[in-house]
Amino acid sequence: MTKDSNIDMIHGTLWKNLFRYALPLMISNALIIFFHSADTIIVGKFAGQRELAAVGSTSPVSIFFTWGFSGLSVGADVLVSQMIGAGKSDDIQKAVHTSIAIALYGGILMTVLGVSCTSLFMQILSTPNDIFSLSTLYLRIYFLTLLPVSLFDFAASILRSKGDTKRPTLYLSVTGLLNVFLNLIFVIVFHWGVAGVAIATVISQTLAAILILWALIKEEGDVHLDLRKIRMDPSIAIQTLKIGIPSALQNMLFSLSNMAVQSSINSFGSVAVAGNAAALAIEDYVYVFVDSFPKAAITFTGQNYGAKNYANIKKILMHCLLITTAGSVLIGCFCTVYGKYLLYLFTNEQSVIEAGLYRLRWVTFFLFLNGILDVIVGSMRGMGYSSVPTIITMIGIVGIRLSYIFLVFARIRTLSSLYLCFPLSWLVTSVIQLCLWHHIYVTQKT
Repeated sequence: MTKDSNIDMIHGTLWKNLFRYALPLMISNALIIFFHSADTIIVGKFAGQRELAAVGSTSPVSIFFTWGFSGLSVGADVLVSQMIGAGKSDDIQKAVHTSIAIALYGGILMTVLGVSCTSLFMQILSTPNDIFSLSTLYLRIYFLTLLPVSLFDFAASILRSKGDTKRPTLYLSVTGLLNVFLNLIFVIVFHWGVAGVAIATVISQTLAAILILWALIKEEGDVHLDLRKIRMDPSIAIQTLKIGIPSALQNMLFSLSNMAVQSSINSFGSVAVAGNAAALAIEDYVYVFVDSFPKAAITFTGQNYGAKNYANIKKILMHCLLITTAGSVLIGCFCTVYGKYLLYLFTNEQSVIEAGLYRLRWVTFFLFLNGILDVIVGSMRGMGYSSVPTIITMIGIVGIRLSYIFLVFARIRTLSSLYLCFPLSWLVTSVIQLCLWHHIYVTQKT
């Protein structure tokens, strides 16, 4: 891979470099979402409403684990990008092999835990009886993706740390097409239903992991992966986990609060569950844009922090905030205005569409607030600060949402009142995190 595949995050035009970095990430995120939405569309159209609700009801649990690995891999991204900025070649090699070791052991552990506790997770979510067995079947098979997802996330973080976001996107393009093809075969031809889409996801995610690991093996230079050297360096592992664990906890805490929301949605019945699942599939595509520039903020800030270029850190934050807010507002407006027609892609049931519109109006439209929060936190993580932002997120996101459900939703039991907990928690937490960012930046600059 030539040097042109990498991005100079310290010099050059910031706008141009941010878009060069983020555009492949958007495509990559869209393909990841495509994995799940292909499941949802094909199941909803060719299997039925119960199968659609079953797949949708598992989202909080599957997201809990996959977001956990995504957050944990941030530790590898930040540490390697800081080492690149500081020019520490020997430490980069140790970080690469330590990161893959963490991904391997963590993926195996979480797979065993997930498969063993599938029924318990569905009981905790108060999954309706008419879809309980289907939900359990789908999720138990889906848990087999956790190891390849873990390996892919960490390997992709290593490539992103040096500015290469193109190859992870290419590999997801190939495996995304495979996932859709297998979904159609397993559901329409073999009539495997929810089991078919789960198996298709396992196969495609496994191939994605193999492709990206092979890329690291063939890579020349500091980020080259040698399978014989995969082991944990204690010092590097501690530094990686010190950044990654708080990030993973934040993502998982988001998911925990979403589980509480999902449990409340389940209380409205399978129609509301199916509507929420369809709207969430649309919302995920809005999040494709929302999530890309916070990741750019992490890596760009990491390299500039390693190079002690503090002036650029503030510019990176402002650029990412402006782009994320403007783009996500426009996309959110489109999804809200044309939501009814978008929901028809997933179901022909009018009652399900009506239920889905509630989420589009009260959550999807306000997703730009989530983007603002993620950019601010990403900037702090790039500077190596992860623990305190996570604590604030625990209080701001989880605390507000759970309190809202028990105090407000308990009295006003409508879907609109329930969904309002999302924008409220994002807004309050963003204000607090921005104050913390300013304190950290001023401290580091001086």
